Amino acid sequence: MSDRLNGEERSGGFPLLTVLALMAGIFAVGSEELVVSPLLVGMADSFRTSVALMALSVTVYGIATAIGALIFAPLGDRMSRRVSLTIGMTMFVLGTVLCALAPSPALLFTGRALAGLATGAFVPTAYAFVGDQIPYRHRGRAMGIIVSSWSLSLVLGVPMGSFVGGWVGWRWTFGLLAILGALVTLVLVRAGGGGAAGPADATPDGEAAAEPSERGWIRDAARAFLAPRVPTYVLATFLNMLGFYGMYTFLGSALQYRFGTGSSLTGIMILLYGLGFATSFLTGRWADEWGKERVLVVLLAGLVPALALIPQATRWTPLLVVCLFLWGAMQSLVVTLLSTLLSECSQQHRGAILAFYSLATNLGVAIGAGVFGSLFSAYGFDALGWVCAAITLLAFALTGWAHRGRGERTAGHPTSGDPVPEAAVDRARGAKVVAHED
Repeated sequence: MSDRLNGEERSGGFPLLTVLALMAGIFAVGSEELVVSPLLVGMADSFRTSVALMALSVTVYGIATAIGALIFAPLGDRMSRRVSLTIGMTMFVLGTVLCALAPSPALLFTGRALAGLATGAFVPTAYAFVGDQIPYRHRGRAMGIIVSSWSLSLVLGVPMGSFVGGWVGWRWTFGLLAILGALVTLVLVRAGGGGAAGPADATPDGEAAAEPSERGWIRDAARAFLAPRVPTYVLATFLNMLGFYGMYTFLGSALQYRFGTGSSLTGIMILLYGLGFATSFLTGRWADEWGKERVLVVLLAGLVPALALIPQATRWTPLLVVCLFLWGAMQSLVVTLLSTLLSECSQQHRGAILAFYSLATNLGVAIGAGVFGSLFSAYGFDALGWVCAAITLLAFALTGWAHRGRGERTAGHPTSGDPVPEAAVDRARGAKVVAHED
């Protein structure tokens, strides 16, 4: 098996089958990461243990995902990416099946760890596959479709998993995700061809992609992390995800306590959050017009009262509907802006910088789910809301300080270190694209 594109892909057409397989794969791993929230009560009852203990399965998944990204994702630079994707999805299926059949919490955690390792290997490899195997004229469209899977996992995957878990049991939710993963694996295997792709390996500038360096990895990583604004936005990413996942992990449990274990309202409420999360397709362009950093600061300021208010809103359903939708809309654009701003900090170290972004994200997920379980059990959802709001306030202060400092530095004449205005960058990039395609 290799990375060569087949059929319509070789003739220059849009590689629909491959893109749909990658989209379905990310939908599966995204759903498995997020769907545990509404299943925690059922899992705790099944094993006759506490919700706080079951929430550690989210911590295990997040830590394993971070480790998988650091260890297995770079292997795609030295072997066929399609092989790496297939191995990753196979691991995901095995881990998810183990979760579905687990007779004890220990085996459930083992399955979650295996699935998390697979997610860490699959997701960055899927992004890299698009970058170096899909023709440039189709690359933006393909990446847009694949990235949209995260929104779909919130809008469709989590509510469907919640409904299935409430109807026939949480084990069936994992079983259905394992079936989806098996179908993705089958498509990736059947789509394999025989050699390395050619034109797709070029960059928009027409230059061949650089080979991975075998030496100086630690030094390059240090330079990437110390690039201007990178430590600030990486720490802001960690704080934002810590506050977000500290709330989201226990949202399903709080809603089940509010509406009842068998109520479909829990899935509907999480669906509303997912619908809000999907609005980044529309709101992203506003950030381009108004300024990414400015919008990021405003959104983080808005998340602080929202996180404090949501636990109170569970007592009044109409207010809860509004709060969940707005929370999803703001959080989705914050995630988009943080990843975009980090990608713009340094073209030379972009890959390493985004690796730090992924690490900060998964550490926030892992710690948020693990540390706040005891707080939720001892003091309830209200206390959790205040703590998560305080953490988000720190992220707001950090990004506000960075934005203000950058504004002061660029108030006078631009220096050589100042970024080129985005409009000029876009015009230059467009000219390069035209030249490359001609």
